[in-house]
Amino acid sequence: MRRALIVLLVLLCSGCNSSSPPSSSNSQVIARIGPTAITNDVFQIRLTSALTSVAQAGGPSGNAAMRSQIRASVLRSLIIDTVIAQEAAFNGVAATSAEIQAQLNADVSAAGGITQLQTQLASLGGSMAQLNDEITSSINEQKLEDHFARQRATEIEQKLAAGAAFESLASQYSDDTVTAPQGGELGAVPRSQIQGDDPLYAGPVLTLAPGAYTTTPIRGAQGYDVVMLETATASTLTLRHILVNAPRPYTVRERPRWFSEALFESIAQDCAAKQVHVYVSDVGDDVCAAAAATASPAPSAGTTAGATPTP
Repeated sequence: MRRALIVLLVLLCSGCNSSSPPSSSNSQVIARIGPTAITNDVFQIRLTSALTSVAQAGGPSGNAAMRSQIRASVLRSLIIDTVIAQEAAFNGVAATSAEIQAQLNADVSAAGGITQLQTQLASLGGSMAQLNDEITSSINEQKLEDHFARQRATEIEQKLAAGAAFESLASQYSDDTVTAPQGGELGAVPRSQIQGDDPLYAGPVLTLAPGAYTTTPIRGAQGYDVVMLETATASTLTLRHILVNAPRPYTVRERPRWFSEALFESIAQDCAAKQVHVYVSDVGDDVCAAAAATASPAPSAGTTAGATPTP
């Protein structure tokens, strides 16, 4: 997942708040986000894996422009992952050693043993260190996105309780791109279909009275759902919903727009506080300028170290 992200990311980073680069040893600090250092060791691990992936996909070898683009994408991914790790730690949802080890064990088992896994990783330009880095970043992002999604769904519930129209909130905030333009309209759904759904969903929905909505977001495979019953017959329920994406399993390709905006808002805040420093060249455009352009236009009000994605 991370290798795909690195290959697909656009150019971003260069000497935002640059200063003279440290020495050229592999252990040098090449960037710093607040108190967190990004070392050349970690950068080279991801860069090697990304270059190998590009080569195996038929990309041009020895192409200076391509290498510069990949370097920029790798550093950008490291900056984003650093911000995610900081936010996850601040919110008490950082990846634990037990979670990381459990995923490593699952990967070893799937590969048929540690030796087979190491061979597979090496063929892709990776290593156990690279895999550990990838797993840690993935768990941090999944847990932080889930935390923010739950907050967002709860805040939508609060807006409903304050009298906001369900249809209006669905149009503004639902991540269901099919139903959001229609105010979250699901139409007439057979009772039998709902009865066959996950009990965690079916239970609250089947007990709704016409005009009522679920006052606690329902956690499903796709995320957090707020459901309203418009009308009911003996055989159907006419429903609307507001979905806040937090899919399981989570992939970075499913990162909701509001989550991406919150991350770039956090980077922009770090830049404004002069907490972002890049000490190497040939890594793309100014990360701070790009973050400011990508961040949500209105700063969020929240309780995280950076930006909380608040409706």
